[in-house]
Amino acid sequence: MAKGKGGKAEKKRLEAEAAAKAAAEAAAKLEEERLKIEEEERLAREAEDARLKAEEEERLAGEASALQAELAEFTEFHANRGAVLAKADAEVHKQVSWERYLSCNPRPDPSMENEMNSYESSSLEREDGDLERVLEHVMDNESIIAEASSYLADAVAAKNAEAAEALKAYILRMRALSQAKLDRTTAAILQTADEYANSKGEVQLTGAKLPTIKYGLWVNHAKNPRFKSIEMPELSLVAELPKSLALASIAVRLTHVDFDEFSDKCTNEYKAFGGVFTVDLLALPPAAKRVKGWTLRLITPLASAVAKLPYPIPPAGSDMSAPPAPGSGAAAPPPMGLSVALPASLVVSDAAPRVGYWDADEQAWKTDGISEVKVEDGVLSFTTIKLTTLALLQSRVLFLPYSSWTLRPQIEDGTVTLRAVTAHNELAVDLEIGSGWARLKEPYYAQLDHLYKEKLAPKVLLQQLSKSGLHLMPEDRDAPFINVEPKTPELEEFACADVALLSTNFLIASSKWNAEQGKDDVIVRVSEVTDFDRTLQMDADKIFAKERENVHCLLYKAKGCVLVEAKDSLEKLDPVLELHMADGRDKTGAAAVRARTEAGVQPMLWHACQLVTMKELMQESTVNAVYSADPLLTDAVRQVMLAMR
Repeated sequence: MAKGKGGKAEKKRLEAEAAAKAAAEAAAKLEEERLKIEEEERLAREAEDARLKAEEEERLAGEASALQAELAEFTEFHANRGAVLAKADAEVHKQVSWERYLSCNPRPDPSMENEMNSYESSSLEREDGDLERVLEHVMDNESIIAEASSYLADAVAAKNAEAAEALKAYILRMRALSQAKLDRTTAAILQTADEYANSKGEVQLTGAKLPTIKYGLWVNHAKNPRFKSIEMPELSLVAELPKSLALASIAVRLTHVDFDEFSDKCTNEYKAFGGVFTVDLLALPPAAKRVKGWTLRLITPLASAVAKLPYPIPPAGSDMSAPPAPGSGAAAPPPMGLSVALPASLVVSDAAPRVGYWDADEQAWKTDGISEVKVEDGVLSFTTIKLTTLALLQSRVLFLPYSSWTLRPQIEDGTVTLRAVTAHNELAVDLEIGSGWARLKEPYYAQLDHLYKEKLAPKVLLQQLSKSGLHLMPEDRDAPFINVEPKTPELEEFACADVALLSTNFLIASSKWNAEQGKDDVIVRVSEVTDFDRTLQMDADKIFAKERENVHCLLYKAKGCVLVEAKDSLEKLDPVLELHMADGRDKTGAAAVRARTEAGVQPMLWHACQLVTMKELMQESTVNAVYSADPLLTDAVRQVMLAMR
């Protein structure tokens, strides 16, 4: 019986193994079939992808050829414009050269390498002379830097990287030269400071209040514990000293310059306004000795170079190169109080002004250690434990992003008015743009009186506004602070130049959809002007609020533009339009063809420029007016749009 039972069990086991084997073989066969089908489908899809990709490439090549052919029709138009602009540019450079010649100033032309090198060499070899002459030399250097900065902007716009790098290097060397001159002259003064002492043994010197620099030097030979403040009324500077400095054998150098070499490289959102203030604590050379009518001075390295001291000043014998490290347990030193007159042309927009110091290690403006900041009657006052480079700060993005903007032609005086409504209290800024110039119209600030009257080159106006506190020139580095994605440079340049050509005969406005489209798409709204008595701001606001049939929306990509249905009155964009915008951006090659096929739509018909896109919609008189518009005017509009982005 046992043997029989064992046989049945063995039989069942063998049957189970056979069944499992058969099932495994069947599963393997099914898997083999599945993989075969999958591979066939993959190969078929790859073949289909290759076919669709080739089809899309052929379509895009045809589209590019058609766009190029359209662009070729405007060769003469753009050549004539270019000739007018080149002639005007040559006249500007000729005038600058003539003014340089008439000034009898040995200042070099920053575009001439040999002149710059010669000037730098002669400056280094030249005896510094008195403080007045050195400060004038610093002013000359700043004039060179201003001209070099203008050339630099031109080189960047022309994509001339070699010239741009050379000009950047010149600017850095000029600033270093100025600082070296100031330091050397300061050292020479300190070496003979006793000759300037008054009856109380106090030494206080000031440089002339020149247009771009104020300089003051206080030498503490007396070490009077009752001495409270350094007052330099002729420079509008007051420094209230903590007792530790009143008792220290030091000099305090105070400078206030109206240029800012730091903010361009700042890694946070702050920018200096009203110039840069610097407080330097300087070591004193050994005191002179008088023996039998002779004055004996020990010559040390301090006779020709300054030694800057940290604050708080470390005890004698310790490292004098740096203050106590953060977290070292050292108590915070008593602050210095500072008061300085701000430039008369400065507009302070921050309700709570802030002052910061330059952190060279982090390449950023910082505000810790500075308090009691206030601005009253044009005077900035604050207390600080940071005795270094200081400035009144404002966020570079205070006025950004713009909530809206418009362009309006003014036929009576041949100008175009741009209005940008900013993020700061919805402040509206109006700029009047003319033939190669621009000036401020609104808002009115007494401090900016000169900018309402003078016609300046567009970039110069915007730079002057920025220097005065109305900073309207965003950069790519500002984007993270306002949560926007910058458009590509190629697209920005194309769209601004193309839209500007319409500005003499169209009302042009921003689109609420533009910011949402990312870096590869630009959307603007335009409306042809048929009645030039209706181009006031209220007219433009009404027309773009109602968005009737005379308002059109232009979509730009780097390759061209097309009319789309993207009015601000829509709650959301048509999915088909979003699909078209994704073409060449999110979807390329076979994926783009499949997306269009699935949606049942054909590719959009792109044109090389709005002169083609809008031609059929314009009155003949408008077409003629656009073609004959003043190139200097439309280019000035382009410059403003591109700079304000």
